[in-house]
Amino acid sequence: MPSTTLPFTSTPMDQVRLNLIHYNLWNNVTAHAHGPHAYLSGHPREKLVSTDPDEIRKEWIVPRLLKDEKLSVQEINEWFETIEKDEGVRPARVIIGIINDDGTVVYYFIHNGIVKPRQN
Repeated sequence: MPSTTLPFTSTPMDQVRLNLIHYNLWNNVTAHAHGPHAYLSGHPREKLVSTDPDEIRKEWIVPRLLKDEKLSVQEINEWFETIEKDEGVRPARVIIGIINDDGTVVYYFIHNGIVKPRQN
């Protein structure tokens, strides 16, 4: 009987979660799939930005495929509202994990409101 192999498939959530754990060495990475806005939470190994407090804090990550539709301000606001509802606190920032066609993951901060630029 010939063997059949199924193609490997994973969700954007799986890809970003594995990237955070194995490449970026994050701890306590947890998936939250409540409603249409699924997200991850976890603790980075070290501060992500030099201006962050010394204590490593919980971060929230929203996985997206590069080929997905364009983001709207309303959708981004819904991410903050969903996290606030689930966690009891509105985060100062959310990280978007964008997955390219080749599997590369790039991360960007999306802040809740206006943030003063860094001084170099």
